[in-house]
Parts: sequence; structure tokens; C-alpha cells
Amino acid sequence: MEPQRGKAATRAKNKYNAKAYDSIHLVVPKGRKFEILAVAEASGDSLNGYISKVLDEQISRDEPYAVKMYTIIGGVNGTGKSSFTGALKPRMVDLGVIIDVDKLTADANVSQIEGGKIALCKINQCLEDGISFTQETTLSGQKTAITAKKAKASGYKIRMYYIGLDTPDECLRRIANRVARGGHKIEEEDVRRRFIGRWDSVKKILPLCDEAFFFDNDNGFAEVAEYRNKTLALKGKQLPKWIKELHESL
Repeated sequence: MEPQRGKAATRAKNKYNAKAYDSIHLVVPKGRKFEILAVAEASGDSLNGYISKVLDEQISRDEPYAVKMYTIIGGVNGTGKSSFTGALKPRMVDLGVIIDVDKLTADANVSQIEGGKIALCKINQCLEDGISFTQETTLSGQKTAITAKKAKASGYKIRMYYIGLDTPDECLRRIANRVARGGHKIEEEDVRRRFIGRWDSVKKILPLCDEAFFFDNDNGFAEVAEYRNKTLALKGKQLPKWIKELHESL
């Protein structure tokens, strides 16, 4: 009976371990196994305990990057949102999945409405999986604010980078240059409509942001304002007209 009780105890232990723990298969270069075993033994831990402790310490040091981030790259069409995202990528480790509805629309060769549906599916999947994501958006309509509210309710930190230009004509010139290089087109009436309503769009999303940074793209990206603690602080002496307008409207 004793061997049977031993087998039953082993089965029970294996069942508990399968329920309580995840297993990771670790592969190391030849010869390192015994070095790691020796270090673990010297620390007074088992190999598993030692590796877990080292990982916990590393994760603790990297805590800022473990936060779930919803990053918004906002601005009227043609201000340079995609270029700004490209500049951020090498410097930021928490952008997560990057969602650009215009690019999705062009890549799938579908209407703007269908492209929006594809983007929404990607956003919902990120929220469901609890992973960081970045959205390029004009902020028009209600969808970005709805996403921000869902993200905040799910424990996300919300950060916005807003890119601005002084005139809709400059936006349209940049879009025309993009189209000439094979990029996607945006109708002029949509650009002008979004330009006129841009401050209303910003004011809907700004109170939901933990932080926001504003960049002028007249001649490269220059930071002109920062939003924290419900206050917009202007930066620099040569400020573009658009950031002064936004500051006054707030």
C-alpha cells in the first residue's frame, strides 16, 4: 500500500503544480548550466528559485515599462503623425502595437469606414489582451475618447503626442506630396472640416490623458507645450500660432 500512497501523492503534487505554475523550458550554452547551478547554490536557492528571483528583480527595475500604455498620436491629416511615430520607435520601448487607420485602409484597399473597423478590431484585441498599443488618429468623432475611457477603466496609462500646423493649406500640401510618392489620399473637405474642429477634438480627449506633449511640425518636430495635472504649459519663445490658439481655448 505504501508505494500506492507514494504514487497518489506524486499525482496530487503534479496536478497542483500544473494548476498553480507555468513551465518555461530554458536553454543555455554548453557549460553554462553548471555555472548557473553553482551560483544558485551559493545564493542558497534552488535553480528555479534563483532564476525566478533574478527575473523578479529585473521586472521591478523595469517597472515603468511594465505599465500598460495607450499612446495617442493625434493631429489633423497631413501634420506628420506617421513620421512622428517613426521617430519615436527607436527611442520608446512601450509603444506596443501601432495602429494607423489610414495605413490599414490603404493596405487593405478598402473604404475609410472599413479601415476604421479593422483598426477598432485591433484596438479591442489589445485591450482584451492587456497589451500596450499606439493609435494614430485625427481625434475627430467619439471613438478615441471611448477607447481612452475603456483603457483607463482597464488600468492603462494614457499618453498623447499632438502634432500641429498653422494652416489647413500646409496640411493639404503635405498630403499632395505624400500622394505623389504613392501614399494614401485624404479628401480636402475632410481635412478642412477636421482642421476647423481640431480644438474641440483635443478638448474631448485631453482630460483623459495622464500626460500630453504638443509638437509643431513647421520645420521638424519642435516641442511647444506639455500637459500635466490638467495644466497646459507652453515651451519656447517662438511659439506657432496654433498652440497659442489652443492655450487660449483651454
